[in-house]
Amino acid sequence: MIKASHHPLYLAFFGSFIRLFLRLQFRKVSVHGSINAPGKSLLVIGNHFSWWDGFFSLYVRKKTFNRKLHVMILEEQLSRRPFLARMGAFSIKKNSRSAVESLNYAASLLDEPENMVLLFPQGRFESHHQHPLSFEQGWLRIPKNVSGPFQLVFLAYLTDYFDHPRPELSIYLKEYVLPGDFDPKTIEDDYNAFLKHCIVQQNLKA
Repeated sequence: MIKASHHPLYLAFFGSFIRLFLRLQFRKVSVHGSINAPGKSLLVIGNHFSWWDGFFSLYVRKKTFNRKLHVMILEEQLSRRPFLARMGAFSIKKNSRSAVESLNYAASLLDEPENMVLLFPQGRFESHHQHPLSFEQGWLRIPKNVSGPFQLVFLAYLTDYFDHPRPELSIYLKEYVLPGDFDPKTIEDDYNAFLKHCIVQQNLKA
């Protein structure tokens, strides 16, 4: 696997680049919800509809999370773009023995309260109009192996044009209390209920 290796120059450059990109590409960027988890690391799961999702998280991290960002992405993608590792990306190779190493690595990151780990349990790109989402189950190894306190966070990215030539990016956040048995279907259903609520809120903006 490829581990994250944060580099301050890369983070500064791409942080500025993402802010400029968002101003140019989106009419408005809004964050709905807040996270209050002092002394806890954050495990953030979100929907995966574009290549930019990980970059959007740089904006959210600075705006809301105030944690050191780590993003799990497919190893074939990170191998093609190794500079992403210097911004906090680390790899997972699906259906391989090394996938367990990646999941254990993510869990170890969450043992440090200054860290946050972002992953996309769908395991693939899907339109943000897809609902409900289906999660792969391997990611549950992460919360089961964290030894310290952490907070699970639901995240959703939604975009709409409405009556404007440029779209609006809406970012929704919600703290989530994990069930005691980490039942995968319960978490998937609860995330889909959260996403459905976000879509309803988005429709109210029209």
